[in-house]
Amino acid sequence: MKRLLLPLCLFSQAVFAGSYRVAPGPHGSIRFTVEGPIDDVKGESRSVEGHLDLDPAAWANGHGVVGLPLDTVRTGIPARDADMREEFLQTSRFPFALLTIDKIERPSATAIAKGQGAEGEAVGTFELHGVRRAVRFTARARLDADGTLWVSGKFAVPFADYNIQRPQRLFFKLGDVADVFFDVAFTDTTTSVASAPTPKVPLQPTVTEVLPLAPPPKPRPPRKPKPQIYKTFAFKGDEPKAKGEHYYYSPEIGGSTNKLTCAHCHARGDERAGLVQADGYARPAHTLFNSAQRPRFWNGFATDAGKAADICQKIFMQGQGLTEAQRSALLAFIEAISPDPSPELDYRTLYRTYESSIRDPAGGDPVRGKELADKYCMTCHLDGRVGPVWAPGLYEADWVVKRVRRLEGHGNRFMPPFSIERLPDTDLRDIVTFLTHPKVAPPIFDRSKRKTLSQK
Repeated sequence: MKRLLLPLCLFSQAVFAGSYRVAPGPHGSIRFTVEGPIDDVKGESRSVEGHLDLDPAAWANGHGVVGLPLDTVRTGIPARDADMREEFLQTSRFPFALLTIDKIERPSATAIAKGQGAEGEAVGTFELHGVRRAVRFTARARLDADGTLWVSGKFAVPFADYNIQRPQRLFFKLGDVADVFFDVAFTDTTTSVASAPTPKVPLQPTVTEVLPLAPPPKPRPPRKPKPQIYKTFAFKGDEPKAKGEHYYYSPEIGGSTNKLTCAHCHARGDERAGLVQADGYARPAHTLFNSAQRPRFWNGFATDAGKAADICQKIFMQGQGLTEAQRSALLAFIEAISPDPSPELDYRTLYRTYESSIRDPAGGDPVRGKELADKYCMTCHLDGRVGPVWAPGLYEADWVVKRVRRLEGHGNRFMPPFSIERLPDTDLRDIVTFLTHPKVAPPIFDRSKRKTLSQK
């Protein structure tokens, strides 16, 4: 999915140089994150090269350079990696990123002893995509007992400031800044006996002109509020069941940045006549109607619906657990809409879902897929709701299946899975086809042309 993604700058970063060189093997990593639809785009490389001139007794005088071959960066989706290299970073022309550190200002300590660390403000330049700019960021260094020097830090790379262009259709779908993180190990060349490998990147800047420090990115203007889930209240007053009904619709019972509610995942009506509720949507999880009298919850990890809600809050709503008052109120609400006993859920179906894949995931009916997406997906993915708006043409078919069928994600993008019981493969195939079919929305990148050129 999101094949796109971004190019991100994957970058190089590490820090100081000279009598130290990057340790051989996968010691440390360079990672980046870019905000994207459905999930943030995350990439990583462990192919860092570089050296530091640094004396631990006066580490603020250290300086050096670190380089990264950009074709070694991976995001987890091969097609997206190819897009990133060819469409954004243009690695055939600009094959590496290079970070130089000239000095450390305002160090927290003059010296770094073994087993200790320090931090300061690194001042230098960053070269990417044929552009070299001044950079300034907080860097941290620590010296292990075995003499390994670890350097870490974080800085932002605005795409526009490095002349990285994005297709217009992606403009509002992706963040315009890559947050780069690095944590890299260096060994002392005076004690290391292994010979240094031939570097794959030049360990000195190749661009003469140094542009000024990029200004902080401007925050996006607030979006106009859009329709939220329609709420109906059966209970009023200060009774626990009325408070629980309020919690059912409220994201406030989750963590400080949570946007999900119980209503996004669970209906409150009887689903025996069909999964689609009065508001026109089907939920990914089973309804709360008649759920309170099940013998067990969460496959036995919870003994009542209130404790089951506590598990949901921790997994999906970024919380640390419900308060006793919240748990009791939600239990009272669920009991109030559960007049009859009901059997324990068969979790084997959910476990089977996690393992499932779909044959020919983009071989369905895109017209029917649009109708199904409106029913299954819009409690979260309608504009202004908790999830991002769908962007047909932007995704990888296999990635969509994986996101719908498996528990994975982060933050408010921790999408609850639709089991094969509630969303059969046939229906999911049609939805995936709608999101990826070229007649619905032409792909962002013409990969067929790319393959043809590569075969010549």
